[in-house]
Amino acid sequence: MGAGWKMNKRIAAGLLVPALCLAGCRGGGRDVWAAAGQTVSTALFDFTIDGVQAVDAYAGLTPEADGLLVRMDLTVTNTTDEALTMFAQDFQIQWGEGAEDFGCCLEAADETMVPYSYRVEPGGSHTGVMVVQVPAGTDGLIVAYQEMLASGEPGTAYFVEAAL
Repeated sequence: MGAGWKMNKRIAAGLLVPALCLAGCRGGGRDVWAAAGQTVSTALFDFTIDGVQAVDAYAGLTPEADGLLVRMDLTVTNTTDEALTMFAQDFQIQWGEGAEDFGCCLEAADETMVPYSYRVEPGGSHTGVMVVQVPAGTDGLIVAYQEMLASGEPGTAYFVEAAL
């Protein structure tokens, strides 16, 4: 994953269910880059992507013939004074330069996987496993999160790179 790939990455409109910021939230459309294992701070929460690895199967899930399953741990910590409702689709997984080279985690197949939606109380955390299928031969991926401001404009985009 070279620097050119980083600059070409886009978050597909409508795919993410982004957190809405209050009018006072920072924004401006800047990009923040991090590596797996680093904590990323957004306007509403901190998150960490860790333990990224290719697996043969997970909780009964197996990849298609030309696919590879990747599992990773997601921890979200609410840094606000209000409860947050988060969704599995808040985080997009990107793995190549093509317009179709992205997706979200697979639907939860057990209680350890990130559910469709979950609530994180003020100061609380939620940890779950995200599993995604990528094409065989993929050697790295990016987990992306896009803030949306109350005005409807995009705020900061966050990208976490992970090698496989």
